Amino acid sequence: MNIKENKILQVLSKIKPTDKVLDIGGWAKPFNRANYVLDYMPYQTRGLAGKFGPDKEHFTKETWIVSDICDRKQFPFKDKEFDFVFCSHTLEDIRDPIWVCSEINRIGKSGYIKTPSRIIESHKNIGGKWNLNKYVVGYSHHIWYVEDFDNKLLFTPKNPLIHNIKEFQVNNLCEPKIMSFFWKGDFEYEENNINSQSYKSIFADLKRFKLSTVSVEKKDKVEKKLDRLIENLQQVQLKKRLINKFKRIRGFF
Repeated sequence: MNIKENKILQVLSKIKPTDKVLDIGGWAKPFNRANYVLDYMPYQTRGLAGKFGPDKEHFTKETWIVSDICDRKQFPFKDKEFDFVFCSHTLEDIRDPIWVCSEINRIGKSGYIKTPSRIIESHKNIGGKWNLNKYVVGYSHHIWYVEDFDNKLLFTPKNPLIHNIKEFQVNNLCEPKIMSFFWKGDFEYEENNINSQSYKSIFADLKRFKLSTVSVEKKDKVEKKLDRLIENLQQVQLKKRLINKFKRIRGFF
């Protein structure tokens, strides 16, 4: 039994036969145990990448609800209507995962959330031929890094700097490759508010995660190396800004 099969069995073990289950964003690979599916794509196009769970579909065309889950309208369900909410490989793709998490909390009593780990999103050569994997780190179509910090989901916007600065990339494709998150009652979540105009803010986050992937023995050495790199990069950016400012001033004369 592989890791994926074992995780699905773990999910199914938490669901009773009488439980009402919702799958959010299940279009390409729906969770067949779900009684309802909420997705932007229609029922007829489901299953592009297979399925999760049992062979029998518990949902129907009538309980497959087509909706933009990020439109800031409440999902068409009552508070705590579902015993279990399943959400796999969706939150990293969408424009407003914070809103979706708030609605999952509102309508669900428990559930399971799965995304790629930040480790795999920080590694080259994993995206497949359509992602130009020689040049791109992680999956090019994903918007967010998703991390589990002591049972709190942290969403960090992916910054393109990681594609060009190898020191911030993860060289060894180590575990975990998947971020698996079970919750019951409610769960916490927040956006990591990185200032996209501040290199200091971006570099601090990239450094923080890179250091979390190295051994204790190597941490001091890697941190010093990253600090030197960040200082040099910031000096380069400062010089560029001064040169551009000088060019603009010179343009007035």
